[in-house]
Amino acid sequence: MAAKKNQKYVIELDFKNDKPGFFRQVAAVNGKEFGIDFNVEYGTYIAPGNMGMEPPRPHTHDYNQVMLFLGCDAADMGELGAQVELNLGDEGETYMITTSSAIAVPSGLAHYPANIVRMDRRFVYMEVSTTVDNSMKTLPALKNRQEPGTLDFLKAKQMKHTTNIPFIRKGAWMYGARNRDDSGGHLAFIGSKDPAVFDYLVMHESIKHAPYRFGPIPDKPHVHPKPEILFFMGTDVNDLTKLGAEAELVLGKELETFTITKPTAVIIPGGFPHCPLTITRVDRPMILTDVRPYGSEGISPKKP
Repeated sequence: MAAKKNQKYVIELDFKNDKPGFFRQVAAVNGKEFGIDFNVEYGTYIAPGNMGMEPPRPHTHDYNQVMLFLGCDAADMGELGAQVELNLGDEGETYMITTSSAIAVPSGLAHYPANIVRMDRRFVYMEVSTTVDNSMKTLPALKNRQEPGTLDFLKAKQMKHTTNIPFIRKGAWMYGARNRDDSGGHLAFIGSKDPAVFDYLVMHESIKHAPYRFGPIPDKPHVHPKPEILFFMGTDVNDLTKLGAEAELVLGKELETFTITKPTAVIIPGGFPHCPLTITRVDRPMILTDVRPYGSEGISPKKP
């Protein structure tokens, strides 16, 4: 059977255990082949301890990045199941992360060390970077690291970069009159608090049952002016290689249909036609994460 023209945009994720510490089953997708400056990496932490390099040090980089701490309990997506201490800024402000959270890291902002001090349940950690070549500048160890639990929220300089992810019940009719589908799940819109400095959007959604169609016009393709990456993710934090569901996605002007049964990333450049997207089977709750590293300007008026 001849390969489909748009096959290169559909990438089954390859999970590896090659990171330091307790970061396991890590998958990465890079935009170099597609001429898009992005790198997305996610995996699961399996035990408490230091996150990142040893010895623990702060670092900076010359690109924007979003750090996502994500719980995978489909019944309570906001529950992280762990406690993480994260340092931000030259001041060494210590932030306590205990729920699903997003940390925006603009270019040049010092961040880390990070330490998981308690874990009741494994969680997913995802980094979204606006670069194809992750590099960093390691800084000296913090001299005045703030004691955990002493941060004054009213005076904290880096609070504007932190977000406790708010989930809403995405029920029937949420898309409008032409799509009454309900997957039984919850959705979060995660975006920049200061788009003039760093514009991004991540839509993170749990899906509990099928069939379930996406979009206000679920039977038609559409395009966006900016790139996005769709991640079809499993919720089994003990084995991220399992999706536990099936989806059908149409790509390109050729209207090629792709069937997705494993954790997969789909690269969608700006102006590239995509959809309909339908979840056709759910054996175990799954997650769809729509990553837009450069934000979103809504549906493009350009016809596919």
